[in-house]
Amino acid sequence: MNELRGLWRGKSVDNGEWVEGFLSKSRNIWEKPALLKFCIDYEEKGVMVSCIVDPKTLGECTGLRDKNGKLIFEGDILDFPDYSEQDVVEWDDEYSVFYLTDTDYSFTGVASVCEAKNGVVIGNIHDNPELLKGADKNAEKD
Repeated sequence: MNELRGLWRGKSVDNGEWVEGFLSKSRNIWEKPALLKFCIDYEEKGVMVSCIVDPKTLGECTGLRDKNGKLIFEGDILDFPDYSEQDVVEWDDEYSVFYLTDTDYSFTGVASVCEAKNGVVIGNIHDNPELLKGADKNAEKD
């Protein structure tokens, strides 16, 4: 069983920093109305911390690592120098699989361990939208 299953990443609404941990929901009791918020729970100095995150930035860990050993999350942009292409990691609910989409949206393929080991995470769609060849096309979808 993959020990990375269930690991998520998101940007803190407090300071905009990335946090990794387990996805949960909780209420901010100081906010009225106290609506459910997405949180990332993680351990810090032996204490469990729950950090409210921007739900648009949430991404699940694929369980795969890139060529440099860095964990690959949904929303990451991978560079494949051998193929002169860059792909975005996305999740497909219908088939329950992570897949890679070329950044100009011309090709889609299932993410595999073999492919991941040949790629390098160079950023993500939230912090580095300029890396997407189809960035203008993406903006129209929102």
